[in-house]
Amino acid sequence: MKTTFGPQKIMFPCPTTLVVTGSMEKANIVTIAWVSLLTSKPPTLGISVGTRGFSGEEIKANKDFTVNIATVSIMTEADFCGIRSGRDLDKFAETGLTKMPSKVVRSPIIKECPLNLECKLVDWRIIGRTNHFVGEIVETHVDTNLLEDADNIGSIDIRAFDPLIYIGGVREYRRVGEKVGDPYKIGNELKKG
Repeated sequence: MKTTFGPQKIMFPCPTTLVVTGSMEKANIVTIAWVSLLTSKPPTLGISVGTRGFSGEEIKANKDFTVNIATVSIMTEADFCGIRSGRDLDKFAETGLTKMPSKVVRSPIIKECPLNLECKLVDWRIIGRTNHFVGEIVETHVDTNLLEDADNIGSIDIRAFDPLIYIGGVREYRRVGEKVGDPYKIGNELKKG
């Protein structure tokens, strides 16, 4: 049996990301769990930001942003950046998070986040009361100590990374659990003959 609830904003798990836009001199951070990869060539991702806040206008004005994947160790700082406005507050100063210059875009990355994606804004739309931004990923930074093979981004040790996961609908933060299978392989068990 299933119970219906009508349209709901529930989806999980979602990565907790700290999106930064601005410059090394003045930058804003907003916490966003509504983020998703969109295309692989070129690599793009989408983020959703409310229209009533400060961050969406800043992304439109700056035309770039960085997506910094939060870890469990900075959960308090990440939550703070999502519940306070950057209009009159320097979230870097308030949280103690460290700005680092990006390689391609103007917006800085966050040192304490082990995975950082530099994005150029390529498109945006308003749907309902939400800005939907499409960013082309133009550079990727990974903490080398999290790679089992320093030349292979796919060798990230996810347990050591310890990404902060947001569970939408029930509003909980969680961490990643155990590995249960290998994508693109496990389904072969169902092939006939």
